[in-house]
Amino acid sequence: MTGLSRTPPRSSLLEELERRHDDAPPRSAVRTVLLEGAERHAALARAATLRLHDWLAAEARRGSAQRRRSLPADRTGGDVWLSRLTDALTHHRNAASALIREGS
Repeated sequence: MTGLSRTPPRSSLLEELERRHDDAPPRSAVRTVLLEGAERHAALARAATLRLHDWLAAEARRGSAQRRRSLPADRTGGDVWLSRLTDALTHHRNAASALIREGS
């Protein structure tokens, strides 16, 4: 059972950050320290944003397909809900594309 109750030592950067603040340090600064640097933090945040846009685009794609199936062909052009889903799909695809272009 040795070693199980011991907590890992805190990094010197985190200790320094806590010394500089009377209150709790800002969350973004703590995340940056825990993720070992601003570049890694930015890369992980970018990847999470890309996954979110991918997921939301897939949801909008499924929703618009389901909505199109439920409407008669002559009513799809003026359907407000279908238009909103299509706009959401366009937005998330464009946002994901911009993130990919920015990263390359």
